[in-house]
Amino acid sequence: MTTRSHSFRLSRLIWMLGIVLALLFWAAPRAAAEDYDTTLDKLGRLQDLATEYAAEHDGDPILLTLSYTRTGSYNTSMWQLTAGGRDTEFDAYVAEQDAELSSLQGMNTVTLPNGEKIDFGHLLASMNLVYNGLPITGSWGGDCMELAQAYYGQASDAAGYADAMRDTFNINDDGSVSKFGDQDLRADLDSVVVGSQLTKDTDIADALRSYYDGLTEYDRAYQFISLSFGTVDTSSSDFADTVYDCLLSDSGMQLLFYMNGMWTPSGWSLDENYAPAVRGATDLLAEYLSGAVNGEKVKSETNDRLVAMGGQALADALTALGDTEAASQALNATESASSGSSSSSSTSAVLEDATHTLQSSFNVKIFELVLLIVAAIAIFFLIMSCALFVSHRRKK
Repeated sequence: MTTRSHSFRLSRLIWMLGIVLALLFWAAPRAAAEDYDTTLDKLGRLQDLATEYAAEHDGDPILLTLSYTRTGSYNTSMWQLTAGGRDTEFDAYVAEQDAELSSLQGMNTVTLPNGEKIDFGHLLASMNLVYNGLPITGSWGGDCMELAQAYYGQASDAAGYADAMRDTFNINDDGSVSKFGDQDLRADLDSVVVGSQLTKDTDIADALRSYYDGLTEYDRAYQFISLSFGTVDTSSSDFADTVYDCLLSDSGMQLLFYMNGMWTPSGWSLDENYAPAVRGATDLLAEYLSGAVNGEKVKSETNDRLVAMGGQALADALTALGDTEAASQALNATESASSGSSSSSSTSAVLEDATHTLQSSFNVKIFELVLLIVAAIAIFFLIMSCALFVSHRRKK
């Protein structure tokens, strides 16, 4: 009878502990869904603070504004290396001046004036990279890579992968199911179009309001294609080749593929095992873009395409990651290729700062691991305390 009583008490104690932990989890701060006007109003207030702060700290208000919103998966080592680290002093300044703006961090779905939904956090993070001269890595290129990773091994050629990926590509999803749902797709395209318009003096909220005023799917796709691929005939089979080649020739994407084990340093090229899956993803994107503009020939007014960081910046990033051999291979490959110059002068400066950070003291993965260990230790001691309490009651 006593043993059963103790077992019952212990089971009840464990059950209660589970309830406490669950409550603690659900009590953690979460990004609340906000309406479009409220979101842009807060974004404008954030940029006002960034402008004030930048004036006294010789900073860029655009970078301060966009980097403030980047948290979680948009603040990993890759993002810090290419988009720049967050300014902790500016974070503290915002918290002191307007604590309500913290809701801009970790944002997800926002409904646009035309009724479409978009991953707003993804939009702002990708605009951060576009502004830095990396128009592909944080937008459509990164999502094509993630789609390829998700379906890797499920087909034997690009056509097979594209067919398999149709089940989740551009579906109505907030990121819970798809690696490349409709909200991600809109964020990718919009970040390129709006991000390419940003200058140091641009009002980000106003730029977004102007862009989304009367926006159609056709307008979105047409502007994106023009900026990303120049003058092209989207009804031609060559269009899919153009999208794929653009992805592989982008130095920012080469860095991203490398960091995900999908790029071979020897010869500096995409791993042939992943090539069919990546091609399937880009073919699917090309098919969507062509359909969105009715297979028309898209004309670029300037015929100037957005180009990412140059070979030297890529080599600097690889050196920052501690792989000088890969840096040498990348530099040799980019020097032998005939590619355009960078669309942004800020990329090299960001990478220079990131190199110093990565080589000195901060490592995101180690930091995250330490946090997990600390949490595990705390839970262990909580359980041990409960066990000791039960043991003490038994002795009585």
